[in-house]
Amino acid sequence: MHKIGIIGSGVIAKVMAGSLRDIPDIEVSCVASRNTDSAVRFVNENCPGAKAVAPYEEILSEDTDLIYIATPNHCHFDNAMMCIRAGKNVLVEKPFAMDRKQAEEIFSEAEKRHVFVCEAMWTCFMPIHKQILEWIDSGRIGKVLYMSSNLGYEISHVERLVSPGMGGGSYPDLGVYTTNLAASVLGMGLIPTSCYPRKIESGVEKDIVYTLETPDGSSMSVSYVTMCAITDQGADIIGTEGRIRAENLNNYKSATLMDKAGNILGEIKRDEKAPNGYALEVIASLKAIENGCIETAEMPHQRSLDLMRISDIIREMVDNDGIK
Repeated sequence: MHKIGIIGSGVIAKVMAGSLRDIPDIEVSCVASRNTDSAVRFVNENCPGAKAVAPYEEILSEDTDLIYIATPNHCHFDNAMMCIRAGKNVLVEKPFAMDRKQAEEIFSEAEKRHVFVCEAMWTCFMPIHKQILEWIDSGRIGKVLYMSSNLGYEISHVERLVSPGMGGGSYPDLGVYTTNLAASVLGMGLIPTSCYPRKIESGVEKDIVYTLETPDGSSMSVSYVTMCAITDQGADIIGTEGRIRAENLNNYKSATLMDKAGNILGEIKRDEKAPNGYALEVIASLKAIENGCIETAEMPHQRSLDLMRISDIIREMVDNDGIK
């Protein structure tokens, strides 16, 4: 039985615990929170039988195969480094860190100690995401020229999202998905070329429109994300020979392959009975660990570093009201 520890007792931690409940040979064995009461309450409600510990550091003495870090964005670095220095394998919720410098330190420490680390970009582990990339890699839509994507939820009431000190803003929580899709399709090294943020009183962006281009300028991605409204959450990938439409890009519902005339050539839909993305990223992480790897093929360290590089540039542009 593989033992999973969880640091954090919020909404995302609850989703992970529920996602692993019926997965064979995997159990949530311990949960760490800031205080004992919240840890005990979380265990009783979400994973009876697991051990509740507090504060976070207490999880280091527990027997775990993988620790999932589900704390607020600004806590990821300290939590990850604490675990890695203790020799604990970690799966860190996105966004991975507050900036590229922090991400580099985490990966450097992990490589030095040969400890597994992965960013929990769960979409990369989903069958629909892999099918989209297979269609593209096999030339089904030719060369990708353009992409468009959007992601929006009514979540501006969430305290951490409106707090600069907690890594708030619509881009860190939602833009990571649209950027990750662009990087998955167009490759690493994308260059942020424009950015239009609209800010709230605290100074973080409530929504943002931004563009990314390949280094040679041959392909472009346009995205908008918002924490103030529910959007259609879709993406279109346009190639010289056809296009792909993805529905609900941060938890894929379907993807459709079409030729230039719009004729459907292929389609894949989410299997509601199969393990979800949270479970799949844990399964992939455990497999990598068993194989002696310190990263997954689906979400390698270099991808996380490149996403943080893009994020750093966009954050600077947001601070300057969209000017690079």
